Amino acid sequence: MVGQLLSPPEFAPVVPENATPQQRIDIWLDLLRSAQTLLLAGLRREVGPGGDVHDAYRRWYAQQMEEHDRTIVRMLERMKRRSHAA
Repeated sequence: MVGQLLSPPEFAPVVPENATPQQRIDIWLDLLRSAQTLLLAGLRREVGPGGDVHDAYRRWYAQQMEEHDRTIVRMLERMKRRSHAA
């Protein structure tokens, strides 16, 4: 599909069935490191050559955690309403 950011699931890389637990962990860590590299590259682009990437990361992370906390609170409030309605 034109403009689609993610490939369909059938094109996703597959972890070999015979991979050892250590190999699976290594694959997961590689994925995490790749994601961090992309995030830092995006932040580096935002702050420019003289900007503080680590400070930008701290701000980004704080914003993500605030959003996460709001989401959790909304979920708990919905669960509470549903349990009282039953």
